[in-house]
Amino acid sequence: MNGIKNIFFIVLIIITFGISASSCKKAENHIYGKITDMSTGEAVSDVTVDLYLTKINSGSFSGTFEKYMSTTTDAEGNYSLEFEPVAAGEYSLRLSKDGYHSNITDFMPEETAAEYEKNLAIPKAGYIKFKIHNAYGAHIGDENDVARIKVDGINPLCSECCSSDYYSFEGLNVNEEFVCNIVAGDEITINRYLVRNGTSEYKSRKYICEQRDTISYSWTY
Repeated sequence: MNGIKNIFFIVLIIITFGISASSCKKAENHIYGKITDMSTGEAVSDVTVDLYLTKINSGSFSGTFEKYMSTTTDAEGNYSLEFEPVAAGEYSLRLSKDGYHSNITDFMPEETAAEYEKNLAIPKAGYIKFKIHNAYGAHIGDENDVARIKVDGINPLCSECCSSDYYSFEGLNVNEEFVCNIVAGDEITINRYLVRNGTSEYKSRKYICEQRDTISYSWTY
């Protein structure tokens, strides 16, 4: 009988210790989710997911992001970041993989330890190389020549892609080259406008860029 009591007492101690140890364990923040291809929606493996944050030290807020930890996605595109609570003003998830544009998502942490589900998309890398040259302005135009380029169809989730605003070039001495990031696999439209001697001209053309490829677009006017 005493033996049974002793066994019961030992089991009770183990259970009590387990509960005590569990209650003393620090709560953790958990950021997790799935990374998919921005064009196809398919899962993307081996994506590097870096967590950056801005720290709060002694009540002072730093606006500079610092890399805190990193992981990679599995075969199903899933990732998981677990860490003890840290005094942070803002979190930043930064995705990167060869053949893809990086993608950045910033968000504010909650006041207490919490779970954050962040399902994100990463864009296949494609490029447009623009060459814009006013070669004939001195002969048929003047210093009031205005040329504009606008790219439509850029996925708004692509934080590293070119703007959908107008790129404007004025006057006679225009000879510009620049590269614009786009999402490979998506159809985009390049619109161009020319205002010269009080008249305007408009043309557009659609393109689809393969991954890692560059569309060359030259406009001499």
